[in-house]
Amino acid sequence: MHGHILRQLREAKGRSQADVARSAGISPAQLARLEANQRGLYVEDFVNIAAVLGEKPGNLLPNDLGDIAHLKPLIDRLATIRPEVLPRVAAIIEGIVMLTEDATAAELPSQKQRKRLRSITSAIARRKGSDTQESTRRRSITI
Repeated sequence: MHGHILRQLREAKGRSQADVARSAGISPAQLARLEANQRGLYVEDFVNIAAVLGEKPGNLLPNDLGDIAHLKPLIDRLATIRPEVLPRVAAIIEGIVMLTEDATAAELPSQKQRKRLRSITSAIARRKGSDTQESTRRRSITI
């Protein structure tokens, strides 16, 4: 379970398995098995790997906010976005969340859902059209 989270975090930080494993005091093969959830994860190994990746182990475990550790790489990526672009990114993410919720609620969208989808699509298109000065910069931003 936690192996997947550690792999996502390691990849988000651009670190190799061999590098992280050596720094954490385990073999690369052990880390590969941990990341694939093919081996049990000892608390000591989890703490060491998290430290090597620059994270507090508690940030990667379920807490009062729920099980959100899998979002840590995305949160780290969002933290690098320029502040003036964040409102636009937040609007896009909100649109994606609403579309995802709508898609999982029913296989075929209702008339209300189709209307909401058109509304979101139109809002994004309007933003795109009204913000031509930043279009080049927007293309270079990856999420």
